[in-house]
Amino acid sequence: MLRNYKVLKGTASALALDDDNDPHIEIRIEANGISYRIALNVRSKESPHDLLYANIVDFKHPALTEALEELPMGLTDIRKDRPDLAIDYVRGGLIEREDMNVAPFQLSGPKNDLRDFIEPIVQEGIADSDVHFYAFGAAWGPENNKPDQYFDFEPGNGIHDIHMNQGDGGSFKATNGPNQDGALLVHFNDTDEWAAIFLCFQSQKWNTDAATGHPVSDGRGGQGRGEGTRRPQPIVASSLRIIAALINPVNGAGGTEAETVTLINRSDMAASLDGWKLEDENGRTQTLSGTLEAGELRTIALDAASGSQLANRGGDIILRNADGAVADRVGYGKSETANEGWTTIF
Repeated sequence: MLRNYKVLKGTASALALDDDNDPHIEIRIEANGISYRIALNVRSKESPHDLLYANIVDFKHPALTEALEELPMGLTDIRKDRPDLAIDYVRGGLIEREDMNVAPFQLSGPKNDLRDFIEPIVQEGIADSDVHFYAFGAAWGPENNKPDQYFDFEPGNGIHDIHMNQGDGGSFKATNGPNQDGALLVHFNDTDEWAAIFLCFQSQKWNTDAATGHPVSDGRGGQGRGEGTRRPQPIVASSLRIIAALINPVNGAGGTEAETVTLINRSDMAASLDGWKLEDENGRTQTLSGTLEAGELRTIALDAASGSQLANRGGDIILRNADGAVADRVGYGKSETANEGWTTIF
């Protein structure tokens, strides 16, 4: 388990890049007259060395971001004072393994490595003190009589392990734990927009024990959230939502699987389903019809022969309106389908 799991809130004042065998992007942060350093991993010590990352430029999670805005500048102890702020990649619904891409630390060409995604945001923050940074990870310091090795401020203070901190079966297994993952969130106060950067090592597993954070067999269910996640992407305004799906039903006669998706009309008015479609991650669609009354739930049986199909390995379910725009999009991982016959909740 991580020691000193905290979140640091502050403004950026400088940027540096170390060039050793364990490279980081180093960011100097100011908060209430105290300097800190964010050490952001950009390469793994273990093979494969390239990291998994997700750079969400329009991050929306009001419960989290509103709470972060209220925090004072500086370090907040998550375990002791604000356990509601803890981040868990596997169970929290903020990010999925399928949302992440592999990116090298440094590669020739535009927008193809971690530096290209991270450094411009930091430079913008250095130029504008209204940009606030929130780094989740393990804090160190203060290191009295020991200047910071990159920015020379004293005492040394900072935060590292700003990445997924569970699912490791190697030399870092001792730091595994649930509800202690790292991330870097950025708030652009002038436009009230948020960006989020999530990082993970390719060697880490996403099916982890809910108590220890250690990796478990992919065939062992019940260790994930126990529910799916709403994808962090813009959607059109809609009163219709996907709230559940039976992804791995018990086989019926002849080996048929009766997969279902359940919708709800959240509004106080009836909503037409004519022309709406359910779509799977491979683009297969099933056209809907009829009307959902105010507050009504409807469980839709998927047509295994010609309509959408839900892969047990994990995937997405998309709800499109009559104009073809995405009204809702949810995702699920392999761990959510391990318990045959169980319904996944979104």
